[in-house]
Amino acid sequence: MSRFPELRRAELERFLENFSLPDTVRFRNNKWLGLNRHGKPYTVHVKHGGSVKYGSSLVQAVAKDLGVTLEEFLEWYMA
Repeated sequence: MSRFPELRRAELERFLENFSLPDTVRFRNNKWLGLNRHGKPYTVHVKHGGSVKYGSSLVQAVAKDLGVTLEEFLEWYMA
């Protein structure tokens, strides 16, 4: 796989929690807020609904903000 896959809402939440500083991820006003592994803040705006899939371009942008490489992501995703 050479691209980031689409993620469901629960997968996106686990992704954010796994690659953020512990206990910093919060959901407020339809957006995820947190601190990446380097202590820098990030915001991810999301759509309403529980069955929404988030496209690979959004996942890639979030990974960039979190400082996560494709290899790190795939290792986590396939585990």
